[in-house]
Amino acid sequence: MLESFSSKAVLAKVKAMEGRMLTPGDYEQLMHRSSVSACAAYLKNLPTYAGVLRDVQETQIHRGALEGMLEKTIFEQFLRLSRYVGHNNEFFRQYWISWMEIRCIITCVRLLGASPQAAGRAAKENEFLSSVPGYLIDRLSFNVLALANVHSFDGLLEALGRSLYVKTLERARRSPQEPVSVAAVEHELYLDYYAGIHRLIDRHFHGKTAGDLHALFVSQAQIHNIAVLYRLKRFFGAGPEEVRRLMLPYNGRLPRRFMRRLVEAPDDRAMLEALSHSRYAPYFSPENFSSIEFGLNSIRYRTSRRYLTFSQNPATAFVAFMTLRELEVENLINIIEGVRYGLDASQIRSLLIHST
Repeated sequence: MLESFSSKAVLAKVKAMEGRMLTPGDYEQLMHRSSVSACAAYLKNLPTYAGVLRDVQETQIHRGALEGMLEKTIFEQFLRLSRYVGHNNEFFRQYWISWMEIRCIITCVRLLGASPQAAGRAAKENEFLSSVPGYLIDRLSFNVLALANVHSFDGLLEALGRSLYVKTLERARRSPQEPVSVAAVEHELYLDYYAGIHRLIDRHFHGKTAGDLHALFVSQAQIHNIAVLYRLKRFFGAGPEEVRRLMLPYNGRLPRRFMRRLVEAPDDRAMLEALSHSRYAPYFSPENFSSIEFGLNSIRYRTSRRYLTFSQNPATAFVAFMTLRELEVENLINIIEGVRYGLDASQIRSLLIHST
């Protein structure tokens, strides 16, 4: 077990960082700013963002650069909290770094369909590199820069070298003649990710801490399942057989029989209708529904907020806090985009993830 978690140092640090998260008043101030530069100037005076924006000339900063700097603050806080867990931080590396690695690989696979012409290849390489934060490059278990030059699935496997991801990705290919689908790649990567996380929880934690962590990650896996279900039904017209193959074997707050009902729903509208009568009804009722991503992120927010507020387990608080910070930065990016395109405050406010 991680003995350092017997102290309250991590919990105290998480609570201190939570106290510096944005308030509704901060969001209101930002929504009424007249430009991206004005948003940067406001954020520069807030504790969480002051460090990364200290040397920035807010009148000259580009929207994309600002958003990248905001995302960097999440990683910096992860590193800061990691220092308090001692040397045996295998669980936290798997939880965070592996998630970043999976996102890089999925982005690479999605871009494999780029035009084989020189211009298409250059655009693909630029898009991939712009999606990978520079501060992550030396932290990942494979040469992420090599993935920018990949133009086939076999090329991806070669670029990953001896990485454990090679065997995982090979499972996603049904035959050498068939193109590998992004959905199959996602399924295999997340299947291994969550299985590994649950093994590490059992190895490093016990009692209520283990129970809470298992519940948190099972909830995340079920949210992933709902997102996959919706995309397959809405954009591909997938039937129950195909959908079942791409489901992760986890059931959270929605029981197994209800998830079967979603799988067997004839289309995305029927699926949303079922969700609007579930325990997640506030996020999927016709009058409140805006997008599947918004509804599912709102559930993530509510779940993480509940664990952070009531849990006295430092490890659980750590994971819940990091989820809330991701959602905070997503809110900021929505505000910055809204300000950039001249949306009024009420329109921007409707984009913000919160607990209903």
